[in-house]
Amino acid sequence: MWRKFLARLKRTPEIKRHIEQARKGSVTAMFAVGKAYLHGKEDVAPHAGHAVWWMERAARGGHQEACVQAARLAWDGFLPDERALGPAARTAPRKDDALMFARLGHQRGDPEASLFLVWLLDAVKMKAEAERHEALQAAAEKGLPLALVGLADIEARSGASAEHVMDLLSIPLEANLGIAHHMVSTWYGQGTLLAQNEQKARHHLEIAAGAGYVPAMGLLGECLMVENHRQIEGEERDENRERLRRLTRGESLLRKAAISNGRAACVLGDYWSRIAETSDMQQSIQWYEKSVSLGFVGALFMSARLVLEGRSDHMTQQEAWSRLERAAVAGHAGAKEILSKRSLC
Repeated sequence: MWRKFLARLKRTPEIKRHIEQARKGSVTAMFAVGKAYLHGKEDVAPHAGHAVWWMERAARGGHQEACVQAARLAWDGFLPDERALGPAARTAPRKDDALMFARLGHQRGDPEASLFLVWLLDAVKMKAEAERHEALQAAAEKGLPLALVGLADIEARSGASAEHVMDLLSIPLEANLGIAHHMVSTWYGQGTLLAQNEQKARHHLEIAAGAGYVPAMGLLGECLMVENHRQIEGEERDENRERLRRLTRGESLLRKAAISNGRAACVLGDYWSRIAETSDMQQSIQWYEKSVSLGFVGALFMSARLVLEGRSDHMTQQEAWSRLERAAVAGHAGAKEILSKRSLC
């Protein structure tokens, strides 16, 4: 036992060997050191600045997988730190570096880098349709489910056949990818690419929500609350219990979605102010304000309308009109209509 313990003490720590090899120019070791500092492995504390230092060196040295990691860290604004003595320094997204490393990884055939390049082009709102499509296609050819979903969306908008689009989605659907099932649910619901079928639309929406896809959770929650908020005449006890269970599930889904989804938060505000049999203005205002903080235009309109109708005094009349103006500028039809009527008075 003691011999094993002493042998372990004499053994060179793996991170130390990797650092020594990295300093001698091994790109594989550079990537290993970067990964250790990125995830806090091999008995080192996580440090994004030191991670990006080694990831960028590995990427420039030819390591394929290091490119996407360097791109992500650059987008997150982390600055390379050779010594890692203090906290990691962080700035605004380093857009040019992120694009450069993502393109480098894409050129080397890394599907994750190709997919991240597509995301970056969208994030920076760059008009590069040919590059976006080519990168998406490269990632899709390697079987990445998200890339296949993106390609299917493009093909559907370009007028491709339903058979071709659904063939692209076969892997994502089999993997129960929420965004894929939500897309198919939308097509069935609207009858755009697929023949309208409410039952199939709901089936795919349930799967998408179950997979944790936030827009699907919000939409399913909204459907459940609209369908079950009122007691049906002659409703029996078991039916009432089941309806209330569905209503509770709908609210639960909306609450989960509302953490990041402005529409879901606004729907909860609508429910407590206009749909529930007993209004709860405190709850309504809470959810409308949450929705406003998430940038949902409809909540600007709805929260302002509560004040202008005299149903709430959580802001002044002047602030309410200001919110209506903001909603109108953002294109909200209801806000535009109220403001146009006001101007005629």
